[in-house]
Amino acid sequence: MKLDPQKMKEAIMEMTKDYKLDPATVMEIVKLGIKTAYKKDYVIGDKKIQLLVKIGADGDIQIYKEMEVVEEVEEAEKEISLKDAQKMNPNLQVGHKFGIHITPDDLDFTRIASQAAVQTIKQRIKEIEKEKFYDNFSHRQGELLRAKVLRSVGETVILDIDNTAVVLMPIGQIPGKLYTVGEEVFVLLKKIAKDGSAITLDITQSSSDFIEALLRKVIPELEEEKVFIDKIVRIPGKRTKLVVSTSDDRIDPVGVFVGQKGQRINTILTLLDGEKIDIIEYDEDGGEEKLVADALKPAKVTSVQIMGKKAVVQVPEGEKSKAIGRSASNIKLASELTGYMIEIK
Repeated sequence: MKLDPQKMKEAIMEMTKDYKLDPATVMEIVKLGIKTAYKKDYVIGDKKIQLLVKIGADGDIQIYKEMEVVEEVEEAEKEISLKDAQKMNPNLQVGHKFGIHITPDDLDFTRIASQAAVQTIKQRIKEIEKEKFYDNFSHRQGELLRAKVLRSVGETVILDIDNTAVVLMPIGQIPGKLYTVGEEVFVLLKKIAKDGSAITLDITQSSSDFIEALLRKVIPELEEEKVFIDKIVRIPGKRTKLVVSTSDDRIDPVGVFVGQKGQRINTILTLLDGEKIDIIEYDEDGGEEKLVADALKPAKVTSVQIMGKKAVVQVPEGEKSKAIGRSASNIKLASELTGYMIEIK
């Protein structure tokens, strides 16, 4: 395939537009492809020789072989003696590197070499896109990301995040949630990792941190440190319990989280597909007994007796099912939140 300078210019302009890369970067990618093709067709033996490619403003291509000036030549393909080098340029000294023009008079690449060049260019563009993707997310760990559901593959869900397909693994999903194609969701970026050329986004909707991130999104008082989340426990898809507090006696922390007419908490609940949230105010005056009683909401508690690491709780007969919860979820979360093993009487 003979290279057409005009078509070369057009290809560079098209790549600049299609991949949103600066012209200088595109030029280096194209040069890399040309080096690959040249080595396929014109280099016999050591393919590791260093080539320099220059592309003129008119698209004209010039190829040079990089040589190092040495006292005694050991590798003829890479080295040139000082005596021979100074015949071409008297200013050259041992250790200097320079290019020897090796462009064929009629530069023409075979189909195989052209395909190799295209593959090299595609691979380099892919690497650059990965680098840009990593740079875009490397500083966003711990943040909520907006995503769109593309499809489900087995137990995994494929999301579109900033025009990149990202896998939401089963462990990061809300159990029982139906992820609908086209649906917009939020996910928490727990970690971004780079392993060689592979970049992995560890995203989740199932952690307690996800709940906290959602709350911080809709409750500015959290960022302003007017209210605080002291602890969150969660069984994803079923129930979340959190203890909140404030250092300002004029503020009702639970009211801040619930919002006017329940607007704030309802916004969160809408994103959780029916998962319940219990908000408990930390009350220093009420002591551990009140914390245990509140942690068992929505059940009504008659009395709490703390015995070491155990809390014996009296509840009316009709409230026991609420205190325990479906699959014992309520009592499990209350125990985790308070640190006491809870016994219902």
